[in-house]
Amino acid sequence: YKTTYDNAIIAIVKWRQRYHGNPAVWKRIFKKDRVFKELIESVPVLHSVQTFVNNHMNSNNNKITILDLCSGKGYLSMFLSEILPPEKVSKIILIDKAWPLCNGEVLPHHMNWEHIYGTIPISRNTEEGETNTMNSTTTTYFETWPIPLHTSKQDLKQSSNPRQMKKHIFDRTTGPIVILAVHLCGTLAIKAVDFFNEHDNVQFFCLKPCCLPGMVHSKRNEMFSIGRHSFPAVDVCSNGRFTKTDWSGPPRWHLEKKFNLWSDHLYKGIDEEDKNCLGRKTKREIQIQVNGGFQNTYLLAER
Repeated sequence: YKTTYDNAIIAIVKWRQRYHGNPAVWKRIFKKDRVFKELIESVPVLHSVQTFVNNHMNSNNNKITILDLCSGKGYLSMFLSEILPPEKVSKIILIDKAWPLCNGEVLPHHMNWEHIYGTIPISRNTEEGETNTMNSTTTTYFETWPIPLHTSKQDLKQSSNPRQMKKHIFDRTTGPIVILAVHLCGTLAIKAVDFFNEHDNVQFFCLKPCCLPGMVHSKRNEMFSIGRHSFPAVDVCSNGRFTKTDWSGPPRWHLEKKFNLWSDHLYKGIDEEDKNCLGRKTKREIQIQVNGGFQNTYLLAER
């Protein structure tokens, strides 16, 4: 992925230039180890999306919309905005339950969106010849992204969420939709596959599974259903979880077999074809985790 890495490095330089004069924002979003970890695990996704977008025959009414599920601060979307051709992509929607409500106040428990919507400080020379950053502004960071970044507060686990997403996003989008689901924990991965299966205008899908479903599903003797595929929850559930970077649970290598089975079930649940459309899907193992890490599975689908 040399070309993709080269493009990503250029993107990071552009971020630094964008936030020049606003060290608080830069310090908040650019923690080197975190950004590089996100980049390494996202590079196969960046490459696949680039390939899909570059092959897309676009028109004014057929530009692509990208949905970044459980986006976090939006590093994947920020890379895509800098790398993809703006003439082919209409916008990127960062979907996460931690965002503030649209046009709402940013409260302490919210994820800060200043790096997307914040105002750009104006630097002005003082009488002493020093440069101060003033509060008055002429533009916002939102206007500086080559492909617009929009946030959407959505809790994918809520029962009403599929209906809200359909009404406000899937039904209102005229062009093709790309769904990216990187690091979706537990049953959120099922939700992502459901979005692809249920909406024909989703033409490209990428899922990188993360943590296994919790034991609560096993204790209830649940059956998971994804598309036309079903399987017992007991086969894939685990009582381990991460708290930030700390793992609490059984030794992680004990879970590798279950993770592989979980990935297989998710793959089988992807309905890339139906009576109205043809498609293809693939399951790739790309080693990006080492030293005991085994979450190296990428599920891709296109129609």
